[in-house]
Amino acid sequence: MFFSKLLSAAVALVFVSQAVAVPMPMPLRRQMESRELGTLETIQAYKRADVNTIPAEEATMSKDGQIVKFVNNQKREDVNTIPAEEATMSKDGQIVKFSNQKRADVNTIPAEEATMSKDGQIVKFVNNQKREDVNTIPAEEATMSKDGQIVKFSNQKREDVNTIPAEEATMSKDGQIVKFSNQKREDVNTIPAEEATMSKNGQIVKFSNQKREDVNVIPAEEATMSVNGKIVPFSNQ
Repeated sequence: MFFSKLLSAAVALVFVSQAVAVPMPMPLRRQMESRELGTLETIQAYKRADVNTIPAEEATMSKDGQIVKFVNNQKREDVNTIPAEEATMSKDGQIVKFSNQKRADVNTIPAEEATMSKDGQIVKFVNNQKREDVNTIPAEEATMSKDGQIVKFSNQKREDVNTIPAEEATMSKDGQIVKFSNQKREDVNTIPAEEATMSKNGQIVKFSNQKREDVNVIPAEEATMSVNGKIVPFSNQ
């Protein structure tokens, strides 16, 4: 049995060797001989649309996942087509030639004239004060303010003005300037200077000693004492 298996293997080997030894057909052999050696060709694994076929000197951009020639995405009105030597500004999102603010806001008044702002406009200067608030009094005259108006200077009311001669003393009484007078008559010292005076109940009166019972009428050679606020001869307790 072993011999039969060995024989079968030998027969199979002979057939295989014959198949390998079969010469290559001439057309295929000539094609292989005429083929030149070179780099390996790239397998077109991707779509042609994804390959950059644009020349290197041209700018490219990506659009919808494709490589295309570069074009400006901005609309034509957003592109600055104004010459470089002209000033530009943005207006409503557009690039336009520079223009200043509205004519009404521009100072068209000559430089030698004073200007002021009124309601957001530049106008000639005018005094905002009413005519009665403007000082129309000559500069050499003194002025004062009265009830919010500029008027000629005048002193206070006549009763408040000191019309008393300078050599007389003055005093203020009830907000008026009057001649100086001392206190009420009863408060004035009318007692001759050679007489002693005293104050009694807020009045200046001649000096009088205490009540009679309070005066020491006891001879000086007798000893005295005070009993119940009285001066009496001294007696031992």
